[in-house]
Amino acid sequence: MMKNIKIVFGLALASLVFSCEDATDIRQPGVLDASSAIQSVDDMEDALINAYTGMFVTAEMHFTSVFTDEIRIGYDSGGQGQSLYRFNLASNNSGPSNVWRNNYSSIRRANLVIEAANSVDATGDEARRDNIVGQAHAIRAWQHLQLASLYIVDMSDDASLGVPVVDFVTGTDYTALRSTTGDTFSLIYNDLDTAVSLISANSGTIFFSKDAARALKARAAAYREDYATAAPIAQSLANSYPLAGTVAYENVFRDTDNSEVIMKLERTINDAFDGQGNTGDSSNGGWAGAKYAFTGPGVTGSPYYEVATALYNAFDANDVRRGVNAEAYEPLPAAGRNVYTVNKYRGSQGRPLMNDHKILRSSEMVLILAEARAQANDPAGAAGFVDQIRDARFGSDQTAPSYGSQSEAFGGILDERRLEFAFEGHRYKDLRRLGAKGNRTVDRDAGDCTPFGACTIAINDDRFTWPLPLAEFNGNPALRAQQNPGY
Repeated sequence: MMKNIKIVFGLALASLVFSCEDATDIRQPGVLDASSAIQSVDDMEDALINAYTGMFVTAEMHFTSVFTDEIRIGYDSGGQGQSLYRFNLASNNSGPSNVWRNNYSSIRRANLVIEAANSVDATGDEARRDNIVGQAHAIRAWQHLQLASLYIVDMSDDASLGVPVVDFVTGTDYTALRSTTGDTFSLIYNDLDTAVSLISANSGTIFFSKDAARALKARAAAYREDYATAAPIAQSLANSYPLAGTVAYENVFRDTDNSEVIMKLERTINDAFDGQGNTGDSSNGGWAGAKYAFTGPGVTGSPYYEVATALYNAFDANDVRRGVNAEAYEPLPAAGRNVYTVNKYRGSQGRPLMNDHKILRSSEMVLILAEARAQANDPAGAAGFVDQIRDARFGSDQTAPSYGSQSEAFGGILDERRLEFAFEGHRYKDLRRLGAKGNRTVDRDAGDCTPFGACTIAINDDRFTWPLPLAEFNGNPALRAQQNPGY
């Protein structure tokens, strides 16, 4: 059964990656409605797998690593990413364009599945239909949250401009303006509640489960500073998914262990993600490791990006995360300096640079609990949750951090998230939502950044929110008036 699912998954993604016909700028002529395209529960399942193909995070991983402080330009660079490394962000950049197009394409696919439930005869197969529909609601919530976390200036302000909420199958003449932030998160919360009510018992980590939907709601609530909602969910999941020990943690990122993983995006040989993809820009698809190196891990894999010096130095030598994230060459004669290559995506199944993407882990839930205590002005409580992460990653009891103020607590949480989620696409979003609270911004070593004249950026800079993509205005000119500030 799983082999067949993977084949469908791959064929579906092939149509997404290699055909512009299926990409949406919200207007999409010549499409079938759900009743025409989906006529059985089996069709619904195929359509659901098609919707899952829009859940990939390599674009955000690349953008975040290069724009913030996770990488330095590698000694084997051919010029990849240097404009983005200099903080050049505009409405025609590949990241904003690709993520917007991809997410609304996947939203439309999820809407087809949800709408089909009203017309498909599921007699005797109601539980499978409901499980499919529940997952489609979770996918739709995921995509809207990804958009919200990049394009909304202030996710805590209900009255501010959100993203276009699309909760139905759009017609050929449909154009969207931005919904409010309140309406955006209302859809996200409602979709995730529906998902929890419809998805069957938890089974594995590669599709949305009840727990994965709950974890996503905890993330969404933390993003909008709704810790009254986020904290109880995060605590329940932290109890159910204990933090991995040091050996298990290493194996999680070698794809041989699922300790503390609530959900991951599986990547396998011969699926449609099995390829290098575009290198050096924030386009979608391909091996995660190919966002940092051309052919493989280590210095023999032609790394065009390296682990940033300041990030490497932030890891303690006894912290298992240092070796998971970086391979050290001190020095590397060919470079004439120390080199630290990205090690998180070494490869699996014998395929260099191909690894699953761990998108929801219990460590995030623990750090959401730390945020909740910081928000409540309880620095000691926040430190206690950060200490839980450190104890797990060092494999022994560590001295708990001491935060003297709310600002110090938020800063410490950001520092810990930097280590815990390096190269997973979180750093940009974390800085933009918590940087001002914790007095943090991009932290680059002078030796990495001085040659490029780009060592830091003010945390209140407009570039900490993405621009709406220029290409969207061609088919939807009224949206131009709702562009984000500074673009």
